Amino acid sequence: MRILSATNRDLAEGVAEGTFRQDLYYRLKVVELHVPPLRERRDDILPLGRLLLADAAVRMARKISGLAPSAADQLLRYEWPGNVRELENAMERAVVLALGSRVDLEDLPEEIRRASPKPVAIEGTVKPLSEIEKAYILEVLELNGGNQTRTAEQLRIGSATLYRKLKRYGVIGGRPAIRKGPRGESA
Repeated sequence: MRILSATNRDLAEGVAEGTFRQDLYYRLKVVELHVPPLRERRDDILPLGRLLLADAAVRMARKISGLAPSAADQLLRYEWPGNVRELENAMERAVVLALGSRVDLEDLPEEIRRASPKPVAIEGTVKPLSEIEKAYILEVLELNGGNQTRTAEQLRIGSATLYRKLKRYGVIGGRPAIRKGPRGESA
């Protein structure tokens, strides 16, 4: 007989503290594998999510072809505190709620839909800091339902600073401001 077990606890620490039986620990510890949490294995999220989605679709006899791009992007933004089990539950929920043949953003659980963008630096795709700042400010503004005062407080910047940035982004006052170069020409 072989026993395969998994835990998110440090069993050696449990033995030292007296909360886990030492004899059981040594019986179980023949081959030990450390699998990092899902949030540390970003490249595994989509393949694993698609596999779990297909499995749930078969079990529920639903014809789901995959994830909409917006849903896939949102899965990558989320931190997955519940690890693979949380991803599995999210895919099952999505299969149940999907109206079409693929999972859309609206089919995902609320906490996943609300996940803010996480800037990721990958060779060849590095973005200027101003782009990341703009995306983040606009995301926080949306999160606050357009409330600029609350957004400025959360970002720990002055309301006037936020106003100037939003004006530069073209969110306030119609068109984005045109920057002038040192000789007065448009930059």
